[in-house]
Amino acid sequence: MQRRQFLSASVLSIAGSALGAFGFAANSQATEVPALTTNITGPVTLYSEFRIIQPQQADFSNALRDYSARLQHQPGFLALTLKQMVGDSTMVKNYPESYKGVLATAYLDGAQAHTLPLFYSLFVRFDNNGQLAAADAAGQFDRHVRPYLHGMAMYRGVFQTVVAGDRHGIYHSETDLLKFLTQPVDAKTGNHLISVENHVYIADQVMTAFEQKAVPLLKVAQQTYQPTTASNGIGQPGSRDNRDYRKAMSTEILRKAAPDGDLRAYLLHGVWESVWDHENSHLDARFQHAVAPVGAMVEVGPIEPFYTTQMTVLKN
Repeated sequence: MQRRQFLSASVLSIAGSALGAFGFAANSQATEVPALTTNITGPVTLYSEFRIIQPQQADFSNALRDYSARLQHQPGFLALTLKQMVGDSTMVKNYPESYKGVLATAYLDGAQAHTLPLFYSLFVRFDNNGQLAAADAAGQFDRHVRPYLHGMAMYRGVFQTVVAGDRHGIYHSETDLLKFLTQPVDAKTGNHLISVENHVYIADQVMTAFEQKAVPLLKVAQQTYQPTTASNGIGQPGSRDNRDYRKAMSTEILRKAAPDGDLRAYLLHGVWESVWDHENSHLDARFQHAVAPVGAMVEVGPIEPFYTTQMTVLKN
């Protein structure tokens, strides 16, 4: 059932439907939050996807600011980040290079033309699942913010950060991951950075094997650039007319804490200096070599929208 929901959502996304523009199935049933007793270790993210119609945007924004102010003072709170979906990656689907970037602002353009609502992703980060549950982050959202969501449809789940990286290193330990999550590189709004969220489902039984292949892919995504001779060590700006790109600003692999039937959801989340840097990275032979064994294990997806950061709240 989950597989059919995901595929249906993906098809609707391509068609421009407001009902399925998310990588995961955007429906009111997919809002479970693991109980306090669930065996979840390390830092966690309450991740949500939802849509807003323009007349509700101001009220939604006010409600979200009040919501974030409540969470900011809760024990274990790390950060809250709101991202608006603006377009879609074409290179992740292995379309011909001539299609590069053609959907980069598709959702934003639709919203501005009033043919689509506004689509958002919300990351609520906590030290651990116990503190997330004690803060009642999901319940407070439902009471104070959810009334402003278009059609009440949303996707929500608790995710664990498996590994993360930035231009300074790759992070595995809980101490390093907590530091990474409290210092998001896109914390300042209006910085023109582009986020990507690659949504995939894999068979739950191959989770360990998948992560053994996905972690090396994160390292490649974080450490490679073009041209390889760039003296600055981060590459040159990508554009429509070249294959250059700068290193990702940050990368992160998030695993859903609980499976959906026989499937397990993952978010491969990255922040880049531009759409073109990201798209050109997918044309690099080193990336293509690293992604092949990972892609072979994907049951559903990839769906990889582009986002801009609209709001960040950090712990006091």
